[in-house]
Amino acid sequence: MASDLTTSIRLPILVWRDLLLRLRTRSAGRRESGAFLLGTGQRNRAKVSRYVCYDDLDPDAYQHGAIEFHAVGHAALWQYCREHKLRVLADVHTHPGGVLQSPTDQQNPMLPVVGHTAMIVPNFAQTPWWSLHSVGIYEYLGDCRWHTHSPGGKKARIALRLW
Repeated sequence: MASDLTTSIRLPILVWRDLLLRLRTRSAGRRESGAFLLGTGQRNRAKVSRYVCYDDLDPDAYQHGAIEFHAVGHAALWQYCREHKLRVLADVHTHPGGVLQSPTDQQNPMLPVVGHTAMIVPNFAQTPWWSLHSVGIYEYLGDCRWHTHSPGGKKARIALRLW
């Protein structure tokens, strides 16, 4: 069962565009890359204000092609959030092809907290920045179970906004 989220996490389109460009560069067309979306607000009225890339927190995150995020990265993430008075709203990572969760994605959520949102961007972030229609959006339900959300619509889990 999905959460009772009635309004979406607002994601400013310029933050999204900047993030996709950053992920394309870090992927270099040959490996996965990712970031945490950070912001403020309550769960049903949250707004992304910035992001932090996995390899900025854990320099070894991309060493083997797929993402391996280590304890040092989580410690750095929580320190960053404390210093900037932010919280993690979602995580985003790239795949070489489509947006379906791999078994590794399903069994290893970046934040194993019920209600956490994970996004998958296809083609190493070579995707349009003005829409989320090609992005996979998943909500963690606990016990390695996920709910798939469709992008767009009034009750979208993540919604692009002008600001």
